[in-house]
Amino acid sequence: MARPAEFDRSEVLIKAMDVFWRTGYTATSVTDLVNATHLKPGSLYGAFKSKRGLFLEVIDIYANRSLTRISECMEQSDSDSSIDAISNFFLRFCQDIECDKIGKGCLMVNTMLELATEDDEIRAKITQYLNRIEHCFYISLENSRLKGDLKIDTDCDSLAKMLMTGIWGLRVMSTTRPDPMIYSVIVSHLLSSLHQARA
Repeated sequence: MARPAEFDRSEVLIKAMDVFWRTGYTATSVTDLVNATHLKPGSLYGAFKSKRGLFLEVIDIYANRSLTRISECMEQSDSDSSIDAISNFFLRFCQDIECDKIGKGCLMVNTMLELATEDDEIRAKITQYLNRIEHCFYISLENSRLKGDLKIDTDCDSLAKMLMTGIWGLRVMSTTRPDPMIYSVIVSHLLSSLHQARA
C-alpha cells in the first residue's frame, strides 16, 4: 500500500485560507483548493474529510490569529492604560484595512454574512470567536474602570459591544474599497466615545 503523501498542514491551511478569504466558501471549488495547495484531491479529503472540514480548520487558524494579535496589542502598549491600548489597536486596525486594496474584508465577518442562515455549526463557531474578541475589550475596559481610568458608572459591556460593532462596520465597508480617509474619520469618532468615558 502506498504511503500517504506528507505535507505541512499549517502551510496548506494558510494557502486554503487565502482562497476562501478571496472567493468565499460557496464559490470556492475543490479544484481551486487543489491548485492553491498543490495537493491531490485524495490527499485533501484524506486529511480534512471534506471542503467543509478544511474550512472549519481555516476558521480556527484565522480566528486564533486575530485573538493573538489583539492580546499582543493590549500587552505591548507603551502606556499602562487599557484605554490607550485599545486606541492603539484601532489605529493599527485602521492601517490594516487601508492596506486592503482588493477589498477582502474579514474572513469571519464575510463568512457570517454568507453562511449564518445556512450553517448552524459555522455560525456558532464564529460567534464564539467574535464573543471572545468582544470579551477582550470588555476585560480591558473593566480593568480601566476599576483602576479609576474610566468613570465609575461606565457600562463596559455596552462599550465593548460598540467597539465590536465598529469593527464589523469597518470590515464590511472595506469590501467596497472607499476612500481610505473615511476609515480614519470613523475610527476617530469611534474612539471619541471611548475617551469620553475617561474619569
